[in-house]
Amino acid sequence: MAAGTLPKPGTRFGPCKDTCKHIDCALTRQMAATVCVHCDAMIGYETRFYEVFRSSAHTDLAHASCHEKASP
Repeated sequence: MAAGTLPKPGTRFGPCKDTCKHIDCALTRQMAATVCVHCDAMIGYETRFYEVFRSSAHTDLAHASCHEKASP
């Protein structure tokens, strides 16, 4: 499993700096605002995270550092 990061708004691969109607920008902002399943803090930008599959119908996000500490 590889951790990913979300680029900050206004950067080369990040969402638009200002609010826009791009689907990709909205998804990136939504993911950044998602709360980590371990620490209850937002995932944020430029922070390593994992998609944690709870079931075939549900995926959570977790900071890589939190998830690595919690995993056996």
